[in-house]
Amino acid sequence: TTAERLNTVANNLANFSTNGYKSDIPFEQTLKFLMEGPYPGKDQPVLGGNALNMQQGIIVTTGRELDTAIEGSGLFTIRGPGEELLYTRNGAFNLNSQRELVTVEGYQVLDKFDKKITLFGQSFEINPNGDIFVDGNYYTSLKIIESPERDDLEKVGNIFFKLKENTREPELMENPAIHVGSLERSNVNLLQGLAVVNETRRTFQLQKNTADVILRILRRVVTDLPRPI
Repeated sequence: TTAERLNTVANNLANFSTNGYKSDIPFEQTLKFLMEGPYPGKDQPVLGGNALNMQQGIIVTTGRELDTAIEGSGLFTIRGPGEELLYTRNGAFNLNSQRELVTVEGYQVLDKFDKKITLFGQSFEINPNGDIFVDGNYYTSLKIIESPERDDLEKVGNIFFKLKENTREPELMENPAIHVGSLERSNVNLLQGLAVVNETRRTFQLQKNTADVILRILRRVVTDLPRPI
């Protein structure tokens, strides 16, 4: 519906500045989107609802040693509430009081063995392959999975995903491309979103005008009905 479309676009615009956010595409725009460049799940049919836009966002330099951005496909693996495995494109990581590598929300970032990453030592470094070195020695590697098909992912909040039921386990990415000291911005198209909002406002107004005309006609019909004798 028009209201659902407006809600989708409004949520996209609200997350324009959210790192790693992947926009939702209203159903009306899905067919046009499917004609554009390749992305994971491009060949999957869409029967209704919104489509998930997994296209790359702009990568910006932050200079923080724990900020990481994936170039191309791939998702970081996170242990969310209740030990649930979650995935994200937001690589804004921190160290908590236990020296664990965590997301901004405090969720543990996992290594390729599905273990939490605890960084002790004088220095640590993440290299462009996602390998982690402590005091110059190899320690472990970030778990970065191949991006599943679009229809296999379900959004959890704004920046996390989980696998839908009966979805096969994702494969570990062999050669990820990581930008260290950088973050991936959202892939929200601000100008396109504002244009959709304006178009939707016009649609609402047209629907209101149409409803007013129909109401006037119905009132006239009721008024002109012959009165019972």
